[in-house]
Amino acid sequence: MTNRPGQFEPLLSDQERAGAAAAAPAGPTVSQRLQAAITPYTSSPKFMQRLGAGVVALTMLALCVSGYLYWERHHKPNYALDPIDDVAEFTFLRDDFNNLSIDERLKLIREFADRIRSATSSDSAMLASFAAGISGKAREQIAANASRLMLDMVDRSALEYANLTGSDREKFLEKSVIEWTRIADQVGGRGDRTDEEILADVKKETEQREKMRERMGPERSARMASGIMSFLNSNVAKHSNPIQQQRTLQMMADVNKHFSRKR
Repeated sequence: MTNRPGQFEPLLSDQERAGAAAAAPAGPTVSQRLQAAITPYTSSPKFMQRLGAGVVALTMLALCVSGYLYWERHHKPNYALDPIDDVAEFTFLRDDFNNLSIDERLKLIREFADRIRSATSSDSAMLASFAAGISGKAREQIAANASRLMLDMVDRSALEYANLTGSDREKFLEKSVIEWTRIADQVGGRGDRTDEEILADVKKETEQREKMRERMGPERSARMASGIMSFLNSNVAKHSNPIQQQRTLQMMADVNKHFSRKR
């Protein structure tokens, strides 16, 4: 091979260089160097003890955090002492509230109403902030919790009512109406009424509704009834099964009939 001016002849041919490279001993790989670096530590009993303790500590920390988050999400707040917005959230926005018994839910509703009536300025501010943030699915959850409580309460009475006959049914209707009305009075802060006063008021309200329907005429009365049924179907019925719906609607129809002036 003839070199151009200024170009030097290579000392080794390409073939000779390839042979030399193949004959040269290969250096340690990255993996081998890393293993060599950590071997003194991993082979030390003290290091392994510290590593095990670290893993245990991290595991315990993860369990504690998970447990706290679950507790925070599902625990029942103290209705007298916990922040009122936490109480409102549990009552109106949690499915956990619906898993409580009817009597427990009613008890908590009364306690919440008492808390509101004696609310401090701080409580009022937190409630206002809570109410301002309610929208979309939160509104649906509030309607669901209220509907389920009402439905469960009426259905519990309807189950017993279905097994009665004759005058026992009428007495039970009055007893149930007194119970429901007294609960509403307690939540609403209305003064105590005797059983006789409650029955007289319910009868008067039933008669007033009948007079209003008569003044409205058949067509407007039918539209109002259709609107009521639509409301019940969209807000209450979807939280119940067909058997519950039949029981509760039958009992409520009998309540209206019992207190009607035309019965």
